Amino acid sequence: MLSIQTLASGSRGNSTYISSGTTRILIDVGLSFPAMLKRLASAGIEPESINAILITHEHSDHIAGVAKFCTRFQTTVYVHESAKEHFMRAAKTMPPHLVETFDEEFTIGNIGVDFFPLPHDSCFCFGYTLTSGDSKFSLATDLGCMRDEIYEKMQGSQIVLLECNHDMTKLSLNKKYPDWLKRRIASRTGHLCNHSAGVAAAKLFEMGTQRVILGHLSEENNSPTLAYKVVRDFCDKINITVADQHIVGELYEI
Repeated sequence: MLSIQTLASGSRGNSTYISSGTTRILIDVGLSFPAMLKRLASAGIEPESINAILITHEHSDHIAGVAKFCTRFQTTVYVHESAKEHFMRAAKTMPPHLVETFDEEFTIGNIGVDFFPLPHDSCFCFGYTLTSGDSKFSLATDLGCMRDEIYEKMQGSQIVLLECNHDMTKLSLNKKYPDWLKRRIASRTGHLCNHSAGVAAAKLFEMGTQRVILGHLSEENNSPTLAYKVVRDFCDKINITVADQHIVGELYEI
């Protein structure tokens, strides 16, 4: 069994909680340390109960509070061996003795962890699949496009947290954003748009996924209602939830 709950999702900070009952993992700690403690308390999760943290990439909305969190609770962080130098430079005060590296599938407690690279304009970026028994959860956020190898890794996941960052029309009409930023977001190493998330959700449904949690929505260039509608139009049989930036999500069990 796995329990999954989004604690924060969006450009202002990201963190997702996964538990097998005996093993508890966070993917990213992108809120400040005080904000992270408040969010965990809101979810009824004791911060000292967290056994490990997985890092997707080094941007601040994914690691802002990780160094203080780990220092306070002596929590181990796992990063791909190719990413350690970039992570340590970005995390600044992260205690080196609390960082473990990997380059192949591994286990944390009774949760199996697999990983896959994501196309994003960062020094490194990884998605993850977590398994316990017959339960499988996958996370893929901060990616500009879907690739066959990403689908292969996520195949059979009952629940997937998938980026649904922006609406192409809203992005193109946003006068606050310069053209270079619009091109970056819409590029194949930027962020996944609603349309692409809809296509991916339909394919994931065919591969066994029962629920898609839409995450990392832009507050400037998207809305929960719009993201839900676009993805629903592509696949009306899959369960769809939209993760929130400011409040914890519903707790799902598989």
